[in-house]
Amino acid sequence: MNVTEKQLTPDLFRPAEQGTEKSDEITKPSISFWQDALRRLRKNRGAMIALFAIIFIIAFSFIAPLFSKYGIDDQELMRSNLPPKIQGLEKIEFLGVNGVDIRGTNPYELKNVPKDQYFWFGTDGLGRDQWVRVWKGTQISLYIAFLAAAIDIIVGVTYGGISAFYGGRTDDLMQRLVEVLYGIPNLVVIILFIIILDPGILSITLAICITGWIGMSRIVRAQVLKLKHQEFVLASKTLGAPNGRLITKHLLPNTLAAIIVSATFTIPGAIFFESFLSFIGLGIQPPTASLGSLISDGFKSLRIFPHLALYPAAVMCILMISFNLIGDGLRDALDPKMRR
Repeated sequence: MNVTEKQLTPDLFRPAEQGTEKSDEITKPSISFWQDALRRLRKNRGAMIALFAIIFIIAFSFIAPLFSKYGIDDQELMRSNLPPKIQGLEKIEFLGVNGVDIRGTNPYELKNVPKDQYFWFGTDGLGRDQWVRVWKGTQISLYIAFLAAAIDIIVGVTYGGISAFYGGRTDDLMQRLVEVLYGIPNLVVIILFIIILDPGILSITLAICITGWIGMSRIVRAQVLKLKHQEFVLASKTLGAPNGRLITKHLLPNTLAAIIVSATFTIPGAIFFESFLSFIGLGIQPPTASLGSLISDGFKSLRIFPHLALYPAAVMCILMISFNLIGDGLRDALDPKMRR
């Protein structure tokens, strides 16, 4: 039976019982900024796939060389320039894969190489196992890349933060030094170290230490200049907070998002920088291998033995694309304007 308007009486109504202790109760679970950023990063499929690819390549670069009994510089001219051969797939004849070249001739038999020897990525002109050299070269390229990111975080953040926080004459002097270093091309710096030292990891490391942190310092300086005049920083300073507390509790945490994103984009740039130097002969020198030096060696015989350049180029492309994707994902996840 429906209640009509005439049947509505005050007895039918009762005031809601709600105490003051429930007025400020939070109905939804409270999450921090970093928890929310991690949640949004997990929703980005491209970034998660890229993260998985990076972790896989880093782990595999240390595990994969253990699958071969050869070292990075084990030379044997008897097995030079062999195409890839994978155990269990020897019968597949397709474009020089698995020990059979495009003419249908088995080079393993022609060169009197035992049939029980398998080279998953083939061998180079000196008979060295490309499988080992590619993954050892990946280790060298990743070392230089993460070294550049570490220098960015340590030197660039410290330099840019001090310059912006103290300001005035200190900021002017420090920025004039940055402008001088920024005007020197990286290639000139690396050539200078090659003249003093030999080409190799040490020369590239010193060149990165001198000029690699400038971009990060400018980003941190801009962030600190914007934040140090905000109300929460001025309030903490008025209450007597020392400079160390202002930096560690207020300025640095609020610039951490920009630092992480910038460091992530630094890694593919460092990989390309090292590969470029190795490609033109100013980087990693033999017998040590890197992705750039392997691509350079394979490029010389690209039309005859394309597999020598194919595999290191594929690993480098996957690394660079993955780091750029994870950088884009972190930028979107750490941007408060992207919150829904």
